Amino acid sequence: MTEPIRVLLVEDNPGDARLVREMLSDGDSGGRFRIDDAATMATALQALAERDSQVVLLDLSLPDSQGLDTVAQIRRAQPALPIVVLTGLADEEMAVRAVQGGAQDYLVKGRGDGWVIRRAIRHALERLRFEHALRSSEAELRVIFEGAAIGIALAGHDGTLLKINPALQRMLGSPNPERCGIQDFVAACARAGTEIRTTELRLVRPDLESRWVKVTVSPAHGAAQDAAVLVAMVEDFTERRAMEERLRLSARVLESTNEGVFVTDARQRIVHVNPAFTHLTGYTADEVIGAKPSVLASGRHGPDFYASMHQILQQAGSWQGEVWNRKKSGEMFAEWLNISAVRDTDGHVTHYVAVFSDITLRKQNEERLNYQANHDPLTNLPNRTLFHERLNRALARAGRTRQTVAVLFIDLDHFKEVNDSRGHLVGDMLLQAVAERLAASTRQGDTVARLAGDEFTVILEDIADFRDAAVVAQKMVHRLAEPFELGGRRLSLTTSLGIALFPSDSTDGQSLLRKADEAMYRAKKQGKNGYQFYDETLNAQAFERLALESSLRHALDRGEFTLHYQPIHETATGRIVAAEALLRWNHPEAGLALPAQFLGAALEAGLMLPIGRWVLNAACRQLAVWRASGLDIRLSINLAHQQLHQFDLVETIAETLRQTGADPARLEIELAESALFGAARTQEALPVLQRLRGLGVRIAVDDFGTGYSSFGQLRRLPLDALKIDQAFVRDIGTDADDARIITAIVAIAHSLSLGVIAEGVETSEQLAFLRRQNCELAQGFLFSRPMPISEFDLLVSKPATVPA
Repeated sequence: MTEPIRVLLVEDNPGDARLVREMLSDGDSGGRFRIDDAATMATALQALAERDSQVVLLDLSLPDSQGLDTVAQIRRAQPALPIVVLTGLADEEMAVRAVQGGAQDYLVKGRGDGWVIRRAIRHALERLRFEHALRSSEAELRVIFEGAAIGIALAGHDGTLLKINPALQRMLGSPNPERCGIQDFVAACARAGTEIRTTELRLVRPDLESRWVKVTVSPAHGAAQDAAVLVAMVEDFTERRAMEERLRLSARVLESTNEGVFVTDARQRIVHVNPAFTHLTGYTADEVIGAKPSVLASGRHGPDFYASMHQILQQAGSWQGEVWNRKKSGEMFAEWLNISAVRDTDGHVTHYVAVFSDITLRKQNEERLNYQANHDPLTNLPNRTLFHERLNRALARAGRTRQTVAVLFIDLDHFKEVNDSRGHLVGDMLLQAVAERLAASTRQGDTVARLAGDEFTVILEDIADFRDAAVVAQKMVHRLAEPFELGGRRLSLTTSLGIALFPSDSTDGQSLLRKADEAMYRAKKQGKNGYQFYDETLNAQAFERLALESSLRHALDRGEFTLHYQPIHETATGRIVAAEALLRWNHPEAGLALPAQFLGAALEAGLMLPIGRWVLNAACRQLAVWRASGLDIRLSINLAHQQLHQFDLVETIAETLRQTGADPARLEIELAESALFGAARTQEALPVLQRLRGLGVRIAVDDFGTGYSSFGQLRRLPLDALKIDQAFVRDIGTDADDARIITAIVAIAHSLSLGVIAEGVETSEQLAFLRRQNCELAQGFLFSRPMPISEFDLLVSKPATVPA
């Protein structure tokens, strides 16, 4: 079955639009049509941007555009799209101007039937296809003739050259075909008939330079009487002859050199290698001829390296430098490589010649000496020299990006006693083990160095908060306090650690190190086995944050988390139909804590996923209890942004539902608008939400209206409900914009068959407004605050009441 013709009907009169639809659907001689409607120019332009229309039926009188401006706006939006004007204005001058402005046809409403419109649409599409084919054919012929790399000449019946292309003009050094040296041969071919003839000629240009060319003359079959009947193809092989001669000479020289040589053509395909190439790489000539030099690539250099090499070659004609390549055996080797471009007299590259020598041994010696100069021989950590070099670079980067850098100074407590009592061999083994534990306590990109003796330093770059440095310091203190097994004997020690911060403590590397050293001595004076900031005011804050994170880590194991439930009511009846589960922390000392008081710390401590799993499990268990007792209400839980990107999220939810026996249809997942919308986020979230929908779970957008979602994105995602952010509900009575926003959200939701829930309803005036807007569900303090499960079960058992 043929695809229907996609028509955009731009008509503001509903009756006329309906009539046109009926006309296009009558009869089957015109083929099938798929018709999209637009009543204004704005909606028409939006439809053109979103859908692939083949033709536009356009009224010239629209609410937001009149006359020929309607044609102009469509033409600007889709220059190649056929336009058939269908208007009530029978104006011959207007019809001419419309066609001149880009319309394919001009039809007057009421004149003719549906067959006329269908014929106009088909003719517009046929004309478009014909114009495209004609332009394409002409363009192809022009590109072939003008852009051909070889010379082309067109000749008449008597062999007279009528036209030559730019390549032949450059080859001959003259645009004048009458002075062309191939004229005699073409004329002879014309006299001889239609046989294809080829010859090689030595031509002398006007500048007296001689060129060798190969000329092939063939008849142009099917040519008109007054058109060219012969085509001459002229190939300049002067440089090829010279190159071949030079290569023969060069080959004899290159056969005896000890340096590897390979030659490529302009397309960088290897055309020749010398014996030294085979000796150095292990590849024979037969194995690499026709391949690209990338056959030797080691993978050590990225695309940018080769792009830079190619750019320099094109601009300067040569490149030299150090390259790591790989032999046929797989062994990597360093080479010093020189590449030169070989050009013809026109400046075109014909070949590349590469000469290389193996410098692996020299590189290894250099790297060994450099490593020894910058690393501690006992621990293999960076030494003082490399530490200061990296510190200066880190401070320079941090100064540009306004980031924080922490310098940690570490000293082992009582290390001298270990050396004196156990000997220097055990002391060295201890230092090596300490170095390993310190390195394991930092991120990739941080620097751990040994300055001297038992003094170590650490550079922490790009830390978001000074307390991050405290976390690392605490981790190091605890890690080094664990016993060491050295030579079959158990050894324990403690450490003192000082921290200085850039730029708050100092902007100079030497000063930062000195202040970190001072902070370390303060840690020793305070009893050792701990850390101190140089700025003493930071110590209490760091300890407070660490204590909070430590308490959070134990809260799950100790069963200190609980859920409170806020009911969700029907606005019309007051009946409780759902509830939102909200996390609370029963801190043993501080009492009941709200999420705002601890979720930030949980996020930084990496605890959002285990806490989220606990919430999911607790909510599903409660759903199962309600189901067993015959209570038929939904329960919604909030899903953090980090959980949405959890690789096993869907599997975890499915397994939890199975284990608890909860009904998936009664579980609603709430996701913040900011986590879902935006081109990249929507694309990432879509497959996850589709799999959740496959489980039967409901999905709602929380805090809707605060982000940048679009109607198109809402249509793409498998959603069930929108939750209006309480910020809009709060100001309904005082802010007209918020009232209009709520009205629009409800309308959008209903148009997409989505439910609507208003959050933060606190007054009867707000509830009355929501009822008038047909917002079916609401939650907030007007009904009740979040409450423990015992109070919620009591509330839900009471008869529904509608707040005044």
